[in-house]
Amino acid sequence: MKLRNRKHLVVTDTDYGAVLLDSKSGQYWQLNPPGAVIVRTLLDGEGPDEAIRRVTERFDVETERATTDVHALIDAMRSAGVVEK
Repeated sequence: MKLRNRKHLVVTDTDYGAVLLDSKSGQYWQLNPPGAVIVRTLLDGEGPDEAIRRVTERFDVETERATTDVHALIDAMRSAGVVEK
């Protein structure tokens, strides 16, 4: 998996997680704290398995739930044209 338009993606921390901005398209997403960890992991060049590990390490969440959440966010980002396989 790789992030398309990576140089156009900007993540800014907020009091409630983060905001992901695609400065090329103008689209943006409000991310909760686990979502922010997932996106930062992907921007670091890591894949879903590492994102799942980081989420379960930082938050009180079961691996099964983290797996579902990670893949749901990746699917949403893929639909938005930000992530491609």
